Order: sequence, then C-alpha cells, then structure tokens
Amino acid sequence: MLVSLLVLLLMFLGYLTVALLTARVAYGMERARIIEQERDWHTDEDPVERFREQGQSVAATTGFLYGFAWPVVIPGYLFYRCAALVITRRPPPTPYERAARTERLDERIRELEESLGMRGRPHGQADH
Repeated sequence: MLVSLLVLLLMFLGYLTVALLTARVAYGMERARIIEQERDWHTDEDPVERFREQGQSVAATTGFLYGFAWPVVIPGYLFYRCAALVITRRPPPTPYERAARTERLDERIRELEESLGMRGRPHGQADH
C-alpha cells in the first residue's frame, strides 16, 4: 500500500515536472512567434513591450494548455516534425526550378569557357 502510494506520488511529480518543462518550452516558442509578428505588424512600436502588454497572457495560456496535455502534445509535435521533414525533404523540382537550374548551369559553362579562352571557337578545333 505504501509502495504503491509512493509510486503514484512519484508518477504525479514526474507528470508535473514534464508538464512545467513543456509549458516553458511552449511559452518560449509562442512568445518568439508573437514578438516576430508584432515586429512585422507594428513597426513603429517596440515588439517586446507590445508582447508584455497584449500577448503575454495568450502565450502563458497556450504554454499551460500544452504543458497540461504533454502526453499528447510531445508525441504529436515529434510526429509532426518528423512528418514535415519527410514530406518537405527534396521534393521533385518543378518545371520552373528545372529551367532556372539549366539557365544557371549554361551561364556558368559560358563563364568557364570564356575564362579558359574556349569561347568563339568551333567545336572540334584544337590549338596547334
């Protein structure tokens, strides 16, 4: 009975510890996002001061909710990051990207040929 109560207490303390850490990380991420948006939206004001006045409670609430639900949030976030990495990793190039790459390569070849003195000479002709 005492052992099971102690295990339950340790589990609860572990839950709270991870909840606080998750809340702190989520608050930091939300704070950075809000300050960045404030910087873009209100260029004439200090974004950190606007965050303190208007966005801090939203960021704290978001952090609290993420911390409270950490058994779902952490695996979900990790899955999202892995999925985003797999989905966005080296997609097939679009026709625009292929054409731009070909144009860059052609330009680089012209530069190299000019620097080597090969420009303007018909193909197959060699210096004797």
